[in-house]
Amino acid sequence: MRHIVIGLVIGLVVGVILGVTVLTPQIKSHTASKAVLKDRELTGDNKEAPVVLSALQDGDAIHWRSAPPFPSDHPNVSAQAQKFSKQLALLSGDKMILPILPAKDVIGADRLFNAIASGRIDALFSTAEIAADKEPALSLFSALPFGPNAADMMAWLQVGNGTLKLKNIFAKHNVTALVCGYLPPEASGWFVNELHNAEQIKELRIRVTGLGAKVWAKAGAKVNAISAEEVPNAFDQGQLDGAIFSAPSQDAKSGYSRYAKNYYFPGWQNQGQPLLLLINTRAWKQLDQERQSLLKTSCDQRSAIELAKAPQEQFKGLSDLIKQDVRLKRMPSYILDPLKQAWEQVLAEEVRKDQSVLEVWESLNIFLKNRKTWQEMSQLKDDPSDF
Repeated sequence: MRHIVIGLVIGLVVGVILGVTVLTPQIKSHTASKAVLKDRELTGDNKEAPVVLSALQDGDAIHWRSAPPFPSDHPNVSAQAQKFSKQLALLSGDKMILPILPAKDVIGADRLFNAIASGRIDALFSTAEIAADKEPALSLFSALPFGPNAADMMAWLQVGNGTLKLKNIFAKHNVTALVCGYLPPEASGWFVNELHNAEQIKELRIRVTGLGAKVWAKAGAKVNAISAEEVPNAFDQGQLDGAIFSAPSQDAKSGYSRYAKNYYFPGWQNQGQPLLLLINTRAWKQLDQERQSLLKTSCDQRSAIELAKAPQEQFKGLSDLIKQDVRLKRMPSYILDPLKQAWEQVLAEEVRKDQSVLEVWESLNIFLKNRKTWQEMSQLKDDPSDF
């Protein structure tokens, strides 16, 4: 009888150990995976994904802690992050789970960046401006006034030394940065009245953020950096003459057309920018090489897909805007020229204040100059008579 009791006790102890060390983590991982993936469908995005790496079928699932993407009030950022999260789970066979939490409120850059740098969260989708207050050079990786087109910017990041510069800046804050998407060029903005002359600049009250805000201010406009959600009320109360929000695909859903009917192009203040996956460096180093490679490859794929899709999506956005009786207009040179001069002054000030800004700016310009040499030699010149 005593042997039977001892056997039962041993059996119970072993059962508890197995439950705690083996079964419980698997249950938690499975539950976490389903919580993120319960709405997953076989969409076109999933069909674009390559086969799952078989080596990732073994080992425990990794469920990273995340937060709502930054900027929290930009739906395009959240949409791309959601697509990547589902793609990553599919590619890894549910071995890597990166939840993308909905943004209930606009969360400040400092709060989010401190969370990723300290390791309170493991990963975060963001634009580079999240830490521009701490590292001014990051502004050049975000909405860059009169910057290069999307293809040239992404080329600098992928095959120039743009990514190295970016990673070195974030590394100082215990953060590893991967280029993981692409945000298309913005419009020049919404305006209540048409722009007829340069004198109007000094009368404008405009909502804009980033380096573009410094340019408008330098040119004499009154800049207001309120959140996107506050813009409609500001228009309604007669407190704004103009506002810059996003690209046409998102602007068409903003509701701004009820207050401002003049929609100007091109988006000189933002010709497109990379979306980043920021990872706490300790969390990154805990990944095996295959999972690191999976993340890099998935990010490269997401960037290429979003870059290719952008023109068609923005064309649809323009069509939707026309249905809202929005007037599409090209920003006249008598407005663009003073803004360009103001940008040159702002850039000179930024370069003087921070050595890193100078180094990043020189790196970008050298790359673009070399790239342009070949482009001019290899590409056909458009002949208007052909169209």
